[in-house]
Amino acid sequence: MANSAAPETHQAAQTQLAPGLSTPDDAGVDGASSESATVVPASPTGTTSTPDCCQAATSAGGSLDVFSSLSELSAALSGLASIWSPPRLDTLPSEVLALVASFLDVDDLLRISRTCRRLRSISIDPVLHHCRLRNARFLLASYLNSPCRPSVKELKSRSILLTQNTVISRRLARSLISIRLSRRLASRLSASDLVQRSVLPQECVPGMVPVHVAPGLMARRKTVEKERIKDGLRRWISVKWKSQVHERAEDARRSDEIRGVGRVWKLRRFWEMMSRGEVPAHGGRAW
Repeated sequence: MANSAAPETHQAAQTQLAPGLSTPDDAGVDGASSESATVVPASPTGTTSTPDCCQAATSAGGSLDVFSSLSELSAALSGLASIWSPPRLDTLPSEVLALVASFLDVDDLLRISRTCRRLRSISIDPVLHHCRLRNARFLLASYLNSPCRPSVKELKSRSILLTQNTVISRRLARSLISIRLSRRLASRLSASDLVQRSVLPQECVPGMVPVHVAPGLMARRKTVEKERIKDGLRRWISVKWKSQVHERAEDARRSDEIRGVGRVWKLRRFWEMMSRGEVPAHGGRAW
């Protein structure tokens, strides 16, 4: 019974709403005329399909208003999207920032208090710290009974929890280190011994020379002296090597001239003289 009455009710509602669909000239004046009013037939299942509704709206002439309204709405939304920008931290209200700060720890509050004056005033607010301590009092019991909480043995092994034995062992280690350092300092050589062994320059030891010089200046002076010696040695070696090479070349040439290499050597000397423009004095023969 209810299923048979549903199509009739839906069809009656469409019949009452159909006269409202009219052209732009007749809209809002006196309803719709009999020519512009179109009744959308109901489907056999009791519902109106989407293509039938679109066809009825198009035939009624109301599609122009619908599409123009949709285009205006899309243009307004696009303009609003271009104007709207995501909220920034400095534009948020102080209540929201205080609520966010209530979930932070003390070290985090210290960090954000160093960013700007507004966050500093919020992070040092007494009400915020009062609420934080009150919430910590309620959560402390659950944190203490948490299975993730390390035991006392683990804290001792990580040197987080200091016991009496740990303090005594640290003091003993420091005492042993101080004793070892004192023995090594006592076995060090004196400044005069270092000067005698040429480890420390005499100018760096107070009392041994009238003018005391800093060790850094002495090191710089030694570096400059070493560079000067290297440059002089390099120049001497280059000059000595060049002179030796020249002498060896002259000795080789003289030995070749003394021993001779046959007519080939004389012919070479002849052509060398001809290239220099020198003419032999004995009839043009070089041999």
